[in-house]
Amino acid sequence: MVVERNPNYWNKGHPYLDRVSLRPLPDQQSRFASLLSGVADLIWDDEYDADNLVRAKQNPSVNVHTYTGSGAQPYAFNTKLAPLDDVRVRRALIMTIDRKKMSNTLTNGLSKPASNPFGDGSWVKCEDDGALPFDPEKAKQLLKDYAKPVQFKLTVTATPRGRNLGQVLQQFWKQVGADAEIEQVDQATIPVRAYARQYQITPWRIIDNPDPEPFVYALFHTGSPVALANYSNPELDALLERARSTADRAKRTEDYCAITRIINHEAIWFFTFQNTYYAVTNNKLKGLPPLYSGVIDVSDTWLE
Repeated sequence: MVVERNPNYWNKGHPYLDRVSLRPLPDQQSRFASLLSGVADLIWDDEYDADNLVRAKQNPSVNVHTYTGSGAQPYAFNTKLAPLDDVRVRRALIMTIDRKKMSNTLTNGLSKPASNPFGDGSWVKCEDDGALPFDPEKAKQLLKDYAKPVQFKLTVTATPRGRNLGQVLQQFWKQVGADAEIEQVDQATIPVRAYARQYQITPWRIIDNPDPEPFVYALFHTGSPVALANYSNPELDALLERARSTADRAKRTEDYCAITRIINHEAIWFFTFQNTYYAVTNNKLKGLPPLYSGVIDVSDTWLE
């Protein structure tokens, strides 16, 4: 698709570029090769293309643009369906996840582990977010106390990334005696099934937000259409309501950290990695702004 500069655009003198050509290249290697060959001036990328990002950082002819956002890449448990209706099972599954090993396996260590919904790019900073420790032995004991077979379905996207993530989690859980069946679905199916609560564990995405209130309230308050865990807690609801009723950032931070401690203690969601965004450009392209929410904005870029 080719988009051309509008000579009657309200902001005179903008954009700088006469036209932009958009070429979908799903294959990571093809995308990176198009940049090095000069066919493309800019490509989107992410930490799952770690090898190319490392190569790009070592190449003086290109620039790697990185932005650490807020939010995270989480999964929600459906707490109304067995065996995930038992907090011991949910805690055991989380305590079996080695996020550092997961990062090294999937992204050569580029992905930053997450234990809350906020991320380094958020103004919410928690000294104690109540994250459950990596403790496979404790996880085995919890499942032993549960004393029933632990079998469930893990929904993932039918993509190489989704499958790889699912297989890593599946192996972690297998080591403590939990049997996860990987269910691959089209990405567009994920939200439809999530809203209908047709899942046991579903992936989700918490995108960058200048304020945590809209997504935290929506994801965790009783009765919300996107409170995917099917979980209700009066204490959690009260904290969510209080956090949205004051402009005092210190008080709100205190409430949001208390909210996170409940989420982690009750193990209703778990968080894998923080949101980090990448783009790679040749040295001729200038003026690219920070990649907020992963958006590549070329409206004020130019080529030297």
